[in-house]
Amino acid sequence: MHKRILGILALALLLMTALTPVAAQEPRQMWAYYFGWWTNDSWGDGRLTDRPANPYDSRDGGAVGRQIDEAKSAGVDAFIMSWYGPGNWVHDVFNMLLDQSAGRGFRAAVSVDMGAEFLTNTGDVTNALATIINDRANHPAYLRYNGKPVIYFWNQGRFSNAEWQAIRNQVDPGHNTIWVAEGTNTGVLSVFDGLYLFNTAWAGNPASVAAQWKNRVAAAGGTFYTPTVLPGWDESALAAGRPNPTSPRARNNGQFLTNSWNGAASSGANAILIVSWNEYFENSHIEPSQVYGTQSLDTLRPLVAAWKGGGSAPAASGGPAGSPTGVTYTLNSNLRLRSAPSTGDVITSVPFGTTVDVIGRTADSSWVQVNYGGQSGWMSSGYGSFAGDLNAAPVSG
Repeated sequence: MHKRILGILALALLLMTALTPVAAQEPRQMWAYYFGWWTNDSWGDGRLTDRPANPYDSRDGGAVGRQIDEAKSAGVDAFIMSWYGPGNWVHDVFNMLLDQSAGRGFRAAVSVDMGAEFLTNTGDVTNALATIINDRANHPAYLRYNGKPVIYFWNQGRFSNAEWQAIRNQVDPGHNTIWVAEGTNTGVLSVFDGLYLFNTAWAGNPASVAAQWKNRVAAAGGTFYTPTVLPGWDESALAAGRPNPTSPRARNNGQFLTNSWNGAASSGANAILIVSWNEYFENSHIEPSQVYGTQSLDTLRPLVAAWKGGGSAPAASGGPAGSPTGVTYTLNSNLRLRSAPSTGDVITSVPFGTTVDVIGRTADSSWVQVNYGGQSGWMSSGYGSFAGDLNAAPVSG
């Protein structure tokens, strides 16, 4: 009798197990950060050093459809659009982007731009997020990951964690959407689900940032991270108005993009973010342009196809200007880059989390000579961790 009951219970358990839905793992995806605020007048700005191969107005549905087709040709699956909230023409562009995407098997999501003049207080942001969560996220083309709508943020540091928690308690108390904050502050993961980095060109070895930050996000309790891939970077035209501009990163005929991609692909992440599709002021664009043509898309196409097919990427390298010693230094605090191995002249400040290439050291290894942003300088060695054998670096100071 007992055996019969046990047998029935075992059978019931087996059936329950068989019928319990199991969340399917999302296929590998590539997304691109997208800007929808360009007008025909934008392209006359004298600060631009490149322009689209076919200049456009972001309000033109035909142009948006063409951009989606071009992106899909290189393996891009979705645009993450910089969004200012409802009630302005950029919101209208996002609505059009969703509609254009739906007919093309493409996806789109917002990146809530906290630098926008339309989102001035917590009430504005609460209402904006309610619009996305209760309305736009129900659009068939809105990007979902593992069934949840994805929402990125930029400049979320304008509000405290307590303010963000109050907002989330109102609009998404059950965490039914995925909130992705920008930057290196893992403290925000008490509210947000994950992180991304808009710019990794500041790192001495941008390709090495992906795995490093994926691990840091996980260690801090985050559940989502998209490594960033860049084709290059040059914000020189804007540098005068920025407190700490990033030094230019040359494209080197697609080699910088290849190394950046390989670093992201080898991190183990299942979704990768390209920055950007069309940010021309910082020259991080990959869309076909007058200066670079289709170079970026042609470079990405075979890399993305191989990755989506299950292939593994080569180990991340330092790129064309990689560490000649094979040693890198990752900072665990903000640190000054100096002109000599002493507390003398300061060249610049290097942010926490940066990985730089080591090219030399003092005899006692208390100082290391590094490459950072195209500059050579010295840093104290006691504020980070080294990858590789520091003794392999030559004594040069």
